Amino acid sequence: MPLTWLGKIRTRALWVVVCVGATALGLIAWTTLPAWPVVGAAVAAVALVLNSITARIDASICLDCGADLSGEPVCSHGRVCRSCGAINERVGVAERDEDSREA
Repeated sequence: MPLTWLGKIRTRALWVVVCVGATALGLIAWTTLPAWPVVGAAVAAVALVLNSITARIDASICLDCGADLSGEPVCSHGRVCRSCGAINERVGVAERDEDSREA
């Protein structure tokens, strides 16, 4: 079963967390560095990398294939991707779009 675009992002994020954690643990175990600064630097690195990985996740991106959905109309179930046919509905985004149309 092939991974979706969002599944690939989740897998990439999981591997970043695992690798940074293993690197921090190895650095603490093999050197005489105190643990708290290494853990703090590892948490900061993970936060920066995850922010850059997830920056493309937006309401106008298909969660299945990553195609641009900005020109697609919003139906009652969300936006339908023309390239893969997936229905993209984000919880809270549909209500916000409806509220902005009423105003």
